[in-house]
Amino acid sequence: MGAVKRVLITGASGFIGRATVDAALDAGLEVVAVQRRIGANRTGVTYVSVDLTVRDSVDLLVSAMTGCDAVIHLAAAMSGDAKDHARLTRAGTEHVIAAMKKAGIGHLTLASSLAVYDTSKVAIGAALTDATPLVTTDSPRDAYSDAKAQQETLVSKAGFESVTVVRPGIVYDADRLWNAHLGLGAGPALFRAASGDPLPMCHVQRCAAALVQATAHRLRDTITLVDPSLPTRGQVIAKLQESGWPKLVLPLPLGLLWAIAQMLQPIAPRLPGLLRAPVLRQRLMPMAYKFDLPSGITLPDPSPAWEAAT
Repeated sequence: MGAVKRVLITGASGFIGRATVDAALDAGLEVVAVQRRIGANRTGVTYVSVDLTVRDSVDLLVSAMTGCDAVIHLAAAMSGDAKDHARLTRAGTEHVIAAMKKAGIGHLTLASSLAVYDTSKVAIGAALTDATPLVTTDSPRDAYSDAKAQQETLVSKAGFESVTVVRPGIVYDADRLWNAHLGLGAGPALFRAASGDPLPMCHVQRCAAALVQATAHRLRDTITLVDPSLPTRGQVIAKLQESGWPKLVLPLPLGLLWAIAQMLQPIAPRLPGLLRAPVLRQRLMPMAYKFDLPSGITLPDPSPAWEAAT
């Protein structure tokens, strides 16, 4: 087994995908970028247009994998219902696995999510850690976390020589700070939960570096990834306000919202996220985040000076 020199990246045109292509090139790797539309010419990058949701994508992927030593699988649905996630997240992963087996590629790095942890098992104010149980398909929190958990199961059972699962927190950069953990947006206003709670932020460049390093090392491990120093909700909101929104920040009556969510549990599947108790707990209830990096992985910390945004 030689060094990883050429890597195929699915979802290469997405937010994490673009950063991962950059990180792979910076590491001296050749990149096969799989996306729905062909990108602009770029030295070191071969673009392949593939729709991972269709079965015919397997043969196209096998051809694209010629000369590749590993795959970084990023493509997944970020929103939508269970059908949307089954079509892209689950079926897309099945097609990537099938193509890798045909092409004889032995390493897969999967971008999963912090959302696979079952936060109902974490006491209020306690720490979410590598040892926290995962959500199960029997009782999923939502369609997204269910699909990511299914992805992890698929790759763990695929029988590859090595698999890395990377579970990033809230992936962001200076232009992409909004996230559902901040609260509820309504017009010019943001209704926020406690401003002093830490948020599991993960800068996109840190995430991309982890994906590439894990692939280059053919790591057999799971990496749960957040920034070394986490900002509070109030600090992220203050930084977000520099863009002009929100104009008004108001406290969210979390106790009342929690009581309503508990009462509405019988009809929870038909309700918006923050009216479903498990989602509300994951996004807005206070908790700490403590994870360990595998040995041999050294990551950048490009996070901003949150202290200046108090």
